Amino acid sequence: MSTSKHFDRICCIITICAILLTILFMNGESLGIELVTDADSEAHSDSEYFTENDQLADWDTTSATLITLNGDSISIQGKDAYVLEGDVILSNSGKYVITGSLNDGSVIVDANENSKVWILFDGVDISCSDDACFRVNEADKVFLTLADGSENILTGGDTLSDEALEDKTYGVIFAHDDLSINGNGSLEIEANYKHGIKANDDLVITGGSITISAPGDGIHVNDSVRIREAALTINAEDDGIHSDGFFYMESGTVLINTCYEGIEAITITVDGGDITIYPSDDGMNANGGSSDMFGFGGGQAGNGQFGGQAFKQSDEESAAPEVQQDEEASADSGNEEETFILINGGNITIINDTGRDADGLDSNGSIYINGGNIRISLANSGSNCAIDFGSESGGVCKITGGTVIACGSSGMAESFDNSSTQCSILYNSAAGFETGSTLTVEDEFGNILLSWEVPCSFSSANLSSPELETGHTYSIIVGEEEETITINETSASYGDAESSMFGGTMNWGGMQKRMGGGRGGRMAQAENSSEGQDGAVSPADMAPQDGEDMTPPDGMTPRKDLAMMDGMSQQGAGTFPNDMTLPEDMSEMRAGFSPVSGNQEQTISTTILDYSKNVYLLMAVCSVILVFALIFAKSYSRRR
Repeated sequence: MSTSKHFDRICCIITICAILLTILFMNGESLGIELVTDADSEAHSDSEYFTENDQLADWDTTSATLITLNGDSISIQGKDAYVLEGDVILSNSGKYVITGSLNDGSVIVDANENSKVWILFDGVDISCSDDACFRVNEADKVFLTLADGSENILTGGDTLSDEALEDKTYGVIFAHDDLSINGNGSLEIEANYKHGIKANDDLVITGGSITISAPGDGIHVNDSVRIREAALTINAEDDGIHSDGFFYMESGTVLINTCYEGIEAITITVDGGDITIYPSDDGMNANGGSSDMFGFGGGQAGNGQFGGQAFKQSDEESAAPEVQQDEEASADSGNEEETFILINGGNITIINDTGRDADGLDSNGSIYINGGNIRISLANSGSNCAIDFGSESGGVCKITGGTVIACGSSGMAESFDNSSTQCSILYNSAAGFETGSTLTVEDEFGNILLSWEVPCSFSSANLSSPELETGHTYSIIVGEEEETITINETSASYGDAESSMFGGTMNWGGMQKRMGGGRGGRMAQAENSSEGQDGAVSPADMAPQDGEDMTPPDGMTPRKDLAMMDGMSQQGAGTFPNDMTLPEDMSEMRAGFSPVSGNQEQTISTTILDYSKNVYLLMAVCSVILVFALIFAKSYSRRR
């Protein structure tokens, strides 16, 4: 047999081996090969938004490096930490426990890009005059835990150093990389220059009681804000919470006492928890990358108060232009992103008694309400609109569950879309109603379906409850006035104000003075009832109507068995039901929805480092065989 013939056979064997290796790795899991995933990977958890480590607040501190802050000095017991010019530097992955006070310095994480760093604040009081009190220069992810029962305080200065300005360190807490905050302690952040927390990547908050005061945004994040089981109280002069990506809340409480806009992001998703906002402009703004620096119209990114505030700033840089530049850039990058507000559960209260061109829920795209309890009150002045969506750009506003009382001015009032599966009433009044008027909706048997003492004056009310049905008669009662209406379509407008630009058929009945009778006593029994949220729809059911292209992103639907928070009692918020849950048949409707900006699918990136040791062994054996075969083939080729 000739040498060349042997050579051909060897080449065939090598090809077959290569094919077998390919088949092996394509079917690795079925053959018993285990894929080892990073425990801190965003895909490794029972939640698509939170990892196990995000929620781990009781990690072992036995081997942690102990750092004690002593006013103007610092003592360290352990490794991978050192002091540099009054700052504490954490230089490697690992665990660190920090206690005590630091008069003018920072805690700085400066590790390698693959480092996971755990830090426990246990009674920390840090002030820094010209930089962030806590900053992350480099790491893969940092987990900041607030020790049980601890009180922690971070106070920022009113100027920044040249180095901090160059690095755009615009927060008392500043992170270049992912930051997760958890624990059962408290954290007070007082910013005197721009933002309370500024993060360039993702910010995850899964615990702790956090209070933020800031002349800019309370929280400003480039990628995403995710909240679970935390209590946030924010006083901000611009946005309460701003994200250039998405905002997601699953549980916990957010109270924004003062702000220009409450929550601003490209997409806003609320699955549960209590949110209370007192804005001077929009309550929630899904800005969708729209930018109008002059502040005309609704839903603009970055049209906050910076231009009108007297910021304390350094000689090197003005605060206002820099913030506007950042937000203009984020708007430009988000122009192609889909934008929406999606409410699947929780209690949301928005009260604005000063705005004149403000919105409660404001989306440049669509609004989807599948559950929860929503109470909105905007003063009856200017073009205040309780619910505003991007109807002019193909957006749609649909409701499939939950209860809504949204009150504002009738001038620009918008109703829910008729493709909704839950009935709604847009009631407009030419005369309007005074501050503190009690609005009640009763069925024909006198049962109270909705009731709220509305904090602000109003001339328009958008009302919805699972108990509203077409073909039935209801009474709308405001103070001593009452009107009886019959719902003739899923979404329709009623009342005596012709100023509403949107909605269904007008009913020119007008309200009549209540004459006592047997119903007056029931006013004291008013409570919000929201049982029986049946009829929720799937993404397929929310398809375009009459040729309209208004379908929501796939999977933007409620979570299963999301229990409502128990009896919220913020000022003017009313009382919400204690036992309302979402329908069982909605359990599969979230499948496929990815919590990223736009409608992209989240993928898991796997590298060679993710495989178990068995895979390494197989790869080594196969490599030896292939090398041997190539050497053997080469020796034969030389004999030709």
